[in-house]
Amino acid sequence: MRTGRKSIFIRLACTLLALSLLSGCAPSGAEAAEAAEQGADQIAAGDLEFTVQQVDYRDKVQPPNPMGYYDYYPEEEGYHYLVLSGSAVNAGDTDFDPDSFHVEAQTGRTIREGKLLIVTAPGAEFWDVLPAGQTGGEWGFYLFALLKDSEEADSISIFYNDDFHKSEEGEEWDRQIRLTL
Repeated sequence: MRTGRKSIFIRLACTLLALSLLSGCAPSGAEAAEAAEQGADQIAAGDLEFTVQQVDYRDKVQPPNPMGYYDYYPEEEGYHYLVLSGSAVNAGDTDFDPDSFHVEAQTGRTIREGKLLIVTAPGAEFWDVLPAGQTGGEWGFYLFALLKDSEEADSISIFYNDDFHKSEEGEEWDRQIRLTL
């Protein structure tokens, strides 16, 4: 009787170990209550609209027309940046904080975190908000993720809450927009 219990215990332990090793290979990205696919040329989220004009890989991320001192994301050896860029519109009545979006790029089975940056109207620097009530498309955006040189992204996802508040880590988001590249 003891031998049977011991073998069942060993089989169970081996099964749990195998499952834990396999789960380490699977994507462990963010979760959302509702998911939608959108074309990689237009991103719409509430009163926000982002028109993608270019998708490319770059060594560093900086404003298109930098002047003086400016923020940038430097070149990293063995890595490159996937960058979606274009014009941004905020037709709403409140400023939009880009940190209220969570960005992820998927490369095969690997998830890489990304970021949304707002580019000022003259393209000289990155800004903390996309101002409310501007509909001219004079402002720009960069949606990007840092990938290994050997990786190319299959898709990029944006997660957000309906009221654009930031979620706590591990908390489910209201919406996901997935862009297939």
